[in-house]
Amino acid sequence: MFKILNHLLTYPTIPNFAKGSFEKLYVQSDKVMILLLILQWALSTFVTSIAYDTYFYGFFSGAIIVLPIIFLYPYLKGDKFFRYFIAMAMMLFSVVFIQQYLGRIEMHFHIFIVMAILTFYKDAVVLVIAAATTLLHHIVFNYLQLYEVSLFDMPVMVFNYGCGFDIVVLHAIFVIIELLVLAYFVKLQIEHFVDLNGAKDEVSSLNENLEHTSLHDNLTGLPNRRFLNQETSFIISNAQKNDKKFATVFLDLDHFKNINDTLGHDVGDALLQTIGIIIKNNVAKNDIVARIGGDEFILILSDFSNTYEIIPIIENLLQELKKEIFIKGYTLRVSASLGISIYPDDATEIKSLMKYADMAMYKTKAEGRDNYNFFTQTHNAKIHTEVEMVNDMQRAFYDNEFKLYYQAKVDVKTQKIIGAEALIRWDHHKKGLISPIHFIPLAENTGFILNIGKLVITESTQAIKRFNDLGFNDLTISINVSTRQFQNSNLYGDLQEAIQESKINPKQLAIEITESIMMRHIDSALIMLKKLKELGVSIYLDDFGTGYSSLSYLKKFPINTLKIDKSFVDDIQDDEKKNDSLLVNTILAMGKSLGIKVIAEGVENKTQFEFLKSRDCDTIQGYYFSKPIPEKEFIALLAKGV
Repeated sequence: MFKILNHLLTYPTIPNFAKGSFEKLYVQSDKVMILLLILQWALSTFVTSIAYDTYFYGFFSGAIIVLPIIFLYPYLKGDKFFRYFIAMAMMLFSVVFIQQYLGRIEMHFHIFIVMAILTFYKDAVVLVIAAATTLLHHIVFNYLQLYEVSLFDMPVMVFNYGCGFDIVVLHAIFVIIELLVLAYFVKLQIEHFVDLNGAKDEVSSLNENLEHTSLHDNLTGLPNRRFLNQETSFIISNAQKNDKKFATVFLDLDHFKNINDTLGHDVGDALLQTIGIIIKNNVAKNDIVARIGGDEFILILSDFSNTYEIIPIIENLLQELKKEIFIKGYTLRVSASLGISIYPDDATEIKSLMKYADMAMYKTKAEGRDNYNFFTQTHNAKIHTEVEMVNDMQRAFYDNEFKLYYQAKVDVKTQKIIGAEALIRWDHHKKGLISPIHFIPLAENTGFILNIGKLVITESTQAIKRFNDLGFNDLTISINVSTRQFQNSNLYGDLQEAIQESKINPKQLAIEITESIMMRHIDSALIMLKKLKELGVSIYLDDFGTGYSSLSYLKKFPINTLKIDKSFVDDIQDDEKKNDSLLVNTILAMGKSLGIKVIAEGVENKTQFEFLKSRDCDTIQGYYFSKPIPEKEFIALLAKGV
């Protein structure tokens, strides 16, 4: 007997891989049981109220059982205690049925059906609690019948169904037998469900292994060509979405065949595995490294804006590959030839990019190996030039080759110099003067513009101090602030520090920003500009009219001065009639109506000057009066008085 009971009540432990499935099952079963509770509630009230006058009793007693369960569901769904509460609630409804003169409904088939439904949970404890609840309330009610006690101030006859404790004992025997039968069913269900989940887990694991094998190289474990083909659409869409580029790099080991021929394929295979690890460790985590066969690897280097950004990665990789590698007792040195194509510069399809990278790689091999080439020779030369310039900028900064030049700003009415725009120039020790057109974009892309920007702030405030000492203390010097400098550096702190150290009036300093700076991050730009305004610095809106010009934004931002872009000034012609519809007229009128001063830049001849003067332009700047000149020449120009 004990062996039989032990066999019936010994349940398998639920393994970790199946626990998630059981939890989902419990939550679903909770929902079903709550619906059944509500159905019992309806049966004990609305239906029975037709035959008996017990409607309100059934309604409120049923509510005491059902409503707490519904209330606890969001907090305890799937929890074992919630299952136990539901089991007790299901069995307590037989109390309601008895009190409604419906005791005959609460017979063994009813209890058996309810307990069978509870096997949804695949939890024998639920059945034990349900059975215990059934026996307990039968014992209590028969006790009340025996001693003629009423808990509800109802006639004792309510309990008089002719049942004694002998019937209760018999009832208990049946309930226990039912419990054992159903408990055995629960055991079988658990075993079946665990086996089902085990099979599902094995199939899922097998599918994952097959998928991994089909997409990865067996030797190195790296992705293969099929993986690359699958990832292509994602790589391209990600580059398009983020306005980024990616590089397709073909890497081929130099003279790898010699290693296989002399040391054996086992050494060659071990070397390929090591090479795969070296490459993987020297690129970014989100970059793809794939082996497509033999000693050929493909790298997808992503998320960069300018091609020269990947040069350090490529050069570092070549150096790492040339280090000594110890394989099976041999010390090996290898090198590699690389070919690079760029999306979208060279092509927009992955097949074309791979073909071009392959062509560039063979070009590297033809030139002597152990190097790299970009697909287009022109591009290749351009990239190398830019990289050299970026490196040279670092040296030039510490060698003080960056200088400020000043282009005078002249009051239109008095034709006197009232200030200047400070412009950065690179006076290279070998190449001479280098235009900002060539190095500023590179400085922006690399972040070096932050160093240059701080240098301009420091040098311009010190220059203002020198101008003041010479008696030119009514000048306003403006400096250009780049997008990166405005967003990423401590612009306010740098300006405040420079003004304090130079001991100048902050009104003598102005910053020139473009519309794109303001419009990219409107809220943060407004906060920054207000802080700078409080500092006392003037704010000029440069290249006005070329971007997002809007009257509403002009009212919103604390702008002191508008600068008309040179492209609009160039449109001014000798024929007055052709100048009537010029945008210059609109900008000048706009500035006047808003009480904002207007500077016209790029003024190169008398016609342009006279036109602007006739339209009450406040200030002009351009070659008509002076080109950008070094500080000494600017001081001489000030002394001359133009």
